[in-house]
Amino acid sequence: MNRQRLKGEIIAKYGTQDAFAEAIGWHRNKVPHIMTGRQKPDTDEVSEITRVLGLSEQLFVEIFLHAVSPNRDRTGNNGEVCTNCAINNG
Repeated sequence: MNRQRLKGEIIAKYGTQDAFAEAIGWHRNKVPHIMTGRQKPDTDEVSEITRVLGLSEQLFVEIFLHAVSPNRDRTGNNGEVCTNCAINNG
């Protein structure tokens, strides 16, 4: 997960991590824990982050799928589209 890019999107839309936590309905400590890598969001939380931030498919891929996966579905480094991803921008 590209935490710096995620943090940038959060700050751009909500101004602070606390404001984002309030908008998404999370305890204010959860966002900093995700940003430092202390906690990893589960798939439901990733879906909610995507929805609340209004992430495009491209931003979703850049933030959450930027590294090589074990099954090589997405490399993230060459602009290849993830064909096995279900993204709901709700």
